Amino acid sequence: MRRARSLKDRPIFGLLALLVACSGGSGDDESATSSAGESSASTASTASESAGTESAGETEATTGSGESEGSSTSTTATSESSEATSATDTSAASDSTTETTETTETTETAATSEGTTEGENQPPVIDSDPPVELLLQELLGGDFEPGQLFLASSVTREIRVYEADTLDFVQSFTHPLFNETTYNPRGMAFNERGNLVVATFTTFVEFSDYGVVYDTYPKKNAEATENVIFDAEGNLYTTTATGGTDRLNQYAAAGYSFVQTIVGPVGAGQYTGITFDDQSRLFLASQSDNKIHVAEADEGFQNFTWTKALPGSGPAVRLEGLVFNRTGELVVAQADLLRYDLESEKIVGSFDVPQDAWPVPVSVDNLGNIYTSDFENGSGSLSADIVRFNSEGEEPLAVNDPALFGPFGLAISGVVLASDPPLLYAYQVEASDPDGDPLTYTLVKGPPGMSIGGETGLIEWWVTSKDLGSYEVIVDVDDGQGGADQQIFTLVIKAG
Repeated sequence: MRRARSLKDRPIFGLLALLVACSGGSGDDESATSSAGESSASTASTASESAGTESAGETEATTGSGESEGSSTSTTATSESSEATSATDTSAASDSTTETTETTETTETAATSEGTTEGENQPPVIDSDPPVELLLQELLGGDFEPGQLFLASSVTREIRVYEADTLDFVQSFTHPLFNETTYNPRGMAFNERGNLVVATFTTFVEFSDYGVVYDTYPKKNAEATENVIFDAEGNLYTTTATGGTDRLNQYAAAGYSFVQTIVGPVGAGQYTGITFDDQSRLFLASQSDNKIHVAEADEGFQNFTWTKALPGSGPAVRLEGLVFNRTGELVVAQADLLRYDLESEKIVGSFDVPQDAWPVPVSVDNLGNIYTSDFENGSGSLSADIVRFNSEGEEPLAVNDPALFGPFGLAISGVVLASDPPLLYAYQVEASDPDGDPLTYTLVKGPPGMSIGGETGLIEWWVTSKDLGSYEVIVDVDDGQGGADQQIFTLVIKAG
């Protein structure tokens, strides 16, 4: 929807020009106008005198001696007077008409000259049409089919792929580095390129497609990696597996080079689950003290301060994966799936299905559906179940894959969590100005975080699944001379 507007009212402007032309001017214009006035006055005076003469003659003829000669003379005199007067009237009227015509032509010419639109400012016009629907799955990019579930089958040393909505098996792929040791690979996650990053015993392997390697990156230490996550700037984090070295490592977004080992809180150890919320807070599951520790990160994710801990519920050895759902609750895999309210720091509910014996990895999709898979007897020697719940932990769908053993990592293609690196929505507003005036762009209304370049007209907005919904956007473009145009549209962010 577009509304064009100009601060000048053209009909009023034209009327003012006409009035100025008729009442002002110089030289011949003033002379012509004056002549027209004098001619009109002269014509009126002559006509009045003629009327008086005719009336007097008629009175004299009526009241005279009645002699025919006198009547004839009187009549003749009156007739001659009338003819003379008529001639005078005709001559005066003719002269007046000529002068008036000249004056009118001069006045109209002046009015036309003053009322022309030449030189009047013309408002700018927005020429571009905005993209009004954004699909997160498409914006993320990558060659993986969006909406698929990826599970690391550590015992069979492969990645198995399923349709997320039905949990039907699609395909599997592997890599030579998966054979480095037992229970390999483990943690994995999709990065901002839409590629799948999988942690092996010694290396991070980045896949750009099913079985297609984009690149490999060495790990700081050769050890089993329990979980892999990314922060909002694309930095990578890992926790070591149960029985490992209790390291919480950070790797840079560029090239996944090692940055630091983050010192954990006192009493914590045997790290398993790890996640971020949308406020850049880091959550770490510790089996040693059966707690979920919370750290505040600074703006650059360089320093972390441990501030509090949430108590676990159930056997400490079964404290595993962590993830946030659409309502902002922390979902924790610990025998069952637990829901934590962060304000009260209490468990507000739990959900699970009987066949989900030992849930380890847990994740959510853009719509908030929750996914998990179990380790069955804890050793991965039994085939695993895959379970999906809606965002409220209800309507479970569970399947058993006879070829899935020891699932650790779980990731969903096309998903951009609130804590993930956001994706860029961009719209170049294009406008033209008939006068060539420089234009200024203003974002009158839009969602929080959206911006526009005042001189370029480029709209940018970084989005995640937290931003799903509809937003009204209003853009103004102004030429600085009183002319402007406005564009109004509704932007819809969808999961896919």
